[in-house]
Amino acid sequence: TLELSNVANLPILLTPGMKIGQISFDRMSTPVERPYGHPELGSHYQGQVGPTPGRSLNP
Repeated sequence: TLELSNVANLPILLTPGMKIGQISFDRMSTPVERPYGHPELGSHYQGQVGPTPGRSLNP
């Protein structure tokens, strides 16, 4: 699921076929020290089983 949010004061018109972003994946040379879901990270979406409403990152 991808969520878009306009935090500006002006509307943004999205039209069919308009490019709105990009994503990039990089190969890691070593394993991460604390993967997503590690207790020290306070991950917000670990364990979800479907689309999940947004959760504030700054409660």
